Amino acid sequence: MQNEYRTAATYCNPLPLPDYPRGRASRNKRHGASGFLQDPPADFRETADPSVIWHDGKWYLYPSCAMAYVSDDFVNWRRVRIEPEDCGYAPTVVEHNGRFLLTACGAPLMEADNPLGPFKKIGPLLKPDGAPVAGFNDPMLFADDDGRLYAYWGLGGPGIFGAEMNPNRPDQLITEPRILFSFNPEHVWERYGPSNEDTSKSFVEGPWMVKAAGRYFLTYAAPGTEWRTYGMGAYVSDDGPLGNFRCQTRNPISSQTSGLVRGPGHGCIVRGPGGTLWAFYTCTVCYEHIFERRIGMDPAGIDAGGNLFVLPASDTPQYAPGVKKHPELGNWAGLYCVSLNRKCISGSFAPGRNPIYAADDSMLTWWQPDRNDPTPYIEIDFSGSFDVSAYRIVWKDVGLDYDAGVLPGPIKYRLFLKTAAGNAQNEGWELAVDASGNTADMLIDYGTFTPRHASGARLEITGTPRGITPGVVNFAVFGKSR
Repeated sequence: MQNEYRTAATYCNPLPLPDYPRGRASRNKRHGASGFLQDPPADFRETADPSVIWHDGKWYLYPSCAMAYVSDDFVNWRRVRIEPEDCGYAPTVVEHNGRFLLTACGAPLMEADNPLGPFKKIGPLLKPDGAPVAGFNDPMLFADDDGRLYAYWGLGGPGIFGAEMNPNRPDQLITEPRILFSFNPEHVWERYGPSNEDTSKSFVEGPWMVKAAGRYFLTYAAPGTEWRTYGMGAYVSDDGPLGNFRCQTRNPISSQTSGLVRGPGHGCIVRGPGGTLWAFYTCTVCYEHIFERRIGMDPAGIDAGGNLFVLPASDTPQYAPGVKKHPELGNWAGLYCVSLNRKCISGSFAPGRNPIYAADDSMLTWWQPDRNDPTPYIEIDFSGSFDVSAYRIVWKDVGLDYDAGVLPGPIKYRLFLKTAAGNAQNEGWELAVDASGNTADMLIDYGTFTPRHASGARLEITGTPRGITPGVVNFAVFGKSR
């Protein structure tokens, strides 16, 4: 059951998904193992590579490492453990002829009669000669309006492949796989590295097909999920799902190299209520491991030139589909982050984990109280007064160690606002959110509260999982001037 303070007509990136799963690489952790950025390696949580469908008025999100998440309102998500719960990186689900087909990196094709399964194995994807498809990674399944079915895949290597599937026996391809496009070093954003400096290689990956305005847009990600330059681009065809793709003139379609929501890559473009288009994407953390990632979403569309685009990655409250939007502001809810880079104080902090790190816009820094502090808190002065009504907390579970039984779980807290309604007893602090009874494991928490005029905010941590020291990667309060 969702807590009252998480009910809102808005959402905020990164998405506040409950029960973030354990990172797959940390399940088989080795000292100095490939991909770990800290030495010795630490456990971490991740989810990425979202595949989303909108079915019968509900959103179904299938990310890497944890399936599935369901939302009735595009704001509150609940975790539904399905079978299989984790079939591999980059799962993809499509509805076709009354059944739902599922596959993932290196996984067989599976089917179910509803979006939450259980999914039963059909078999590996086979070429027309009956041989299994090699290198079947980052797959995507696409059902066209005419009932025909297609598969796309590609993860680095020679490029993005596509082929048509037998609609009656979907594990059987009826056309030979062929490369639809490859890494092009002339596309600067595709070049490998944090500054796109390496022209010799790229991880062109994560294809996704969407049909819009009578055209076929095949999106893809590059240059690598660990880089801030990670983003998505699109090729377009007027000749069908497999034919004559050309790079559209507006590329990349999503890109952001700084802030909380950076590297908006590998994802999907989904049609939602009222025919609207929405982009779900992977965004990077990459502190403990290159696969430490989160998920975001923003509106997409087709511009006057016929190009697919995604609105810039947002990190402030946005209206969800079905909520009336401002004609000029679009999905933006009109709220600013009034706490960014403001003066911070805390009751204590661990060496090098100063309180200011909770108010910056980096996913790589955090405030951490001294582990012996029995009543940790942090205060932010807004340097002015604002009408505030929403907040976001991005936590870091310091000390996470699955093998030792130090597990993630609910963090309990209370949020106070500095208002003019205070008195001598509370020194102007008014309780806005009481999550001291929180029972939800929210690695990222977002909520709204009754609007108040305030000049500061105070976060008090009242309870943590056993063995976990709560780090605050981001403590943001959203509002506007009167």
